Amino acid sequence: MDIKTEKKIISEYKKGKSSLEIVKIVGLSKPTILKVLNKHNLVRKRDRCSTLDIKKEGERYYITRKCPKCDKNIKTTSKDKVIACRNYFNAINSRHNCVKCMSESFIGKGNHFFGKTHTKESLKKISKSKTGQYTGDKNHMKQEKYRQMSRDIMRSNWDNGILDKKVISEQMKQTQRSGKIKSVIVSKREKEIVKEIKQLGYDPINSYRVDSKICDVYIPSLNLIIEYFGDYWHCNPKKYESDFFNKKKGKFAWELWDYDKKKIDLIKSYGYNLEVVWEGDLKLNNKLIEIIIENYVTKLTSTP
Repeated sequence: MDIKTEKKIISEYKKGKSSLEIVKIVGLSKPTILKVLNKHNLVRKRDRCSTLDIKKEGERYYITRKCPKCDKNIKTTSKDKVIACRNYFNAINSRHNCVKCMSESFIGKGNHFFGKTHTKESLKKISKSKTGQYTGDKNHMKQEKYRQMSRDIMRSNWDNGILDKKVISEQMKQTQRSGKIKSVIVSKREKEIVKEIKQLGYDPINSYRVDSKICDVYIPSLNLIIEYFGDYWHCNPKKYESDFFNKKKGKFAWELWDYDKKKIDLIKSYGYNLEVVWEGDLKLNNKLIEIIIENYVTKLTSTP
C-alpha cells in the first residue's frame, strides 16, 4: 500500500468515518483498513459486553433478553463469554422471537413454502442427491459423542423452558388424533389374536384409534377393545417389582403401570368395554381370547 492511500485512510477516519465507509472510499478490505488504523493506534476501543448483565451457569455464560412478541424471557448462551455477547446483540438487532413465537409465525401463510410444491424434476434430483447419504456408517448419530450431544441439548432446552412440555405434548396428541402418525408396530402375537377372532366369526379392527391412543384390537359388534400386554414390555406385576427398571423402555415398572392405567381409563371414559390380556396368562390358557368373547356375548344376550 502506498503512503498516499495510508494517509487517506487516517484522514477519513479522523473525520469520523467508519471503517466500512472508508472501504467504499479507498476500495480496500476492512481487515486491511483496520490494520492501518491499529498500526497508528487509532482504532476506537469499544466494549459493548461491559454494558450487559452476563451470568454464568456451570460452564456456560448466558444473557437474558425479552421476546419481542410475547415478552417472555429468553436465554442467549455460550461457553465463550464474547460469543454469548455477540449472539445477544445479533438477536436484538434481528429482533429474534422465542422458539414458540417463531414456530407459530411459520404456520399457514407465514411459512415460506406455503402453497408451493416441488416439480417432479426437482423431486428426482433431491431423491438422487440424498440416496445413500447419512445411512449406515455415514450416519454420525452412530457415534456416541453425537448422541450424547443431542441428549444434552434436548435436556438443556427442557430445563430452560425453551421447549414447552405442555405445548409439545398437546401438539403430539393432536397429531395422533388426526391420524397423521400412521406407523404402528404390530406384534406377531397381536396378529395371531386378530386371526383367532376372525375364525370365531367376528370382524375385528387392529390398531384402532381412541382419542390420541392406539388400541391393539377392537371388536365393533361387542364394543370390546382387547389390549395385549407383553410380560416384559409392560412389566407384568406377577413377575416384576415396582422398582424394576425396564432398559428397553427406559422406565421403571411403576411408570409403565401408571401410563397403562391412564390409557385404560381414557379408553373406558369413551364408553368402550376393555380387557387386558397378559402374555403369561395367554400362554397358560390358549382359549383365553375365546372365553373373553363368550363372556361378552353372554352379557349382551342376557341384557333385557
